[in-house]
Amino acid sequence: MHDNSLECCLAALDNPVELGAQLLPAILDALSAADVDLHNLQRSAWANPLIHLRATFDIHNLPETPTAFIPVPDVATTVAARASAVACLATLNSDTISYGSENDGHLFVNLVVLPGDDDFAEKSKSDMRGHTDGVSFPVRGQPHEFDERVAPSPDFVCLSGIRNPDGITTTVMPLSAILQRLTNEEIEELTKPQYVIRPQKTFKRGLRKLLGKESPLLEAMAGIQLLFETGDGYWIRYSHSAADTDFDSELASQAITRFELACQECSTSVVISPGDILLVNNRVGLHGRGVVGGEAGGDSRWLLRTYGLDTRELRADQRYPDSAFKLYP
Repeated sequence: MHDNSLECCLAALDNPVELGAQLLPAILDALSAADVDLHNLQRSAWANPLIHLRATFDIHNLPETPTAFIPVPDVATTVAARASAVACLATLNSDTISYGSENDGHLFVNLVVLPGDDDFAEKSKSDMRGHTDGVSFPVRGQPHEFDERVAPSPDFVCLSGIRNPDGITTTVMPLSAILQRLTNEEIEELTKPQYVIRPQKTFKRGLRKLLGKESPLLEAMAGIQLLFETGDGYWIRYSHSAADTDFDSELASQAITRFELACQECSTSVVISPGDILLVNNRVGLHGRGVVGGEAGGDSRWLLRTYGLDTRELRADQRYPDSAFKLYP
């Protein structure tokens, strides 16, 4: 940023894959100088639900906190935050991506208190229990239940701290710890395609706008598997709206109830301070937050959020042809 104008830096963010490739060599040199093995770092990111990087970027003069998800104000601090997120994700073999059906496909969005009293405004102030993002999309390596064009949900959720005056916590729940509290029978139930998932609100609004209110992607999906066994352990796909079972099975209902309770028991709290980045593994961890409350704007809490995904196996029809980062739907 010292060698380029703000406009030049903003233009670079339009192609995060190219930007990540440009920034990565300097990061690899720094890791080597600190005697940190890149592959061990990457393995750690898949063995643990979170990486908390402190004081990653500088905080300069800030405008008031935005009162909408988009757009992100184009100032030095948010450019530094966005470039740092792209670099972090590139280090973990992830491209920085968005979905056309969420917030008009913007690569970064503001996580802030929203004005008004509608559902979105109320949700922006309340706490959030453990969930994975993009829950109505498949995990990587699995096809969507009825539309093969749907891209996978993100591997990583990346949160960058701009303001957090009240020290609101972000909560993370390790899947490995959660499963230790379940019986083998309960774990097996979660691997069966017998649950119901609904699109999360931000995606539902975008899907309706993009594909029309009759799109089947807006509907609740039955016969869904929540837990997936991989060569390196289990991956999870979960939201509270998935707390339904598609069959009249007492054990299936018991499994989801016990899973929700274990999430609460295994929760750990992180305060994302200004300049911090929190990387949450969306496969092996669930995340939520404490109550935010307060008024919109001013000096209220402000995080930036983006997603990371290993895109090497994506097909052309899972991308938008006019974007370097936007995935379908």
